[in-house]
Amino acid sequence: MPDLYPYSSDDSINNGHESYNVYVNDNYIGNKILVSQQENIQDVSDYLNNKGFYNFQAEVEGDHYRLQMAELDQGELVIDELHSYLGANEQSFPIS
Repeated sequence: MPDLYPYSSDDSINNGHESYNVYVNDNYIGNKILVSQQENIQDVSDYLNNKGFYNFQAEVEGDHYRLQMAELDQGELVIDELHSYLGANEQSFPIS
């Protein structure tokens, strides 16, 4: 019997909200879900700047947001900050 609701890897699983995989120095950290139209992925960099981190390069590659730290010793501090930030921004979306 065929599936009534076929799923492909291109389907959105977060009810239409854009989502990015966030990486620091090529290590996956978590997802950033853009809930409103006012949010954008650069909010991650802005958050880090507000926390005093400036020495990094950020780039978007499809649904990946990659941060490369210029000072490798700050990588762990940034990872800790991002775990807090991304965890605080995770949303539960009801399944309808």
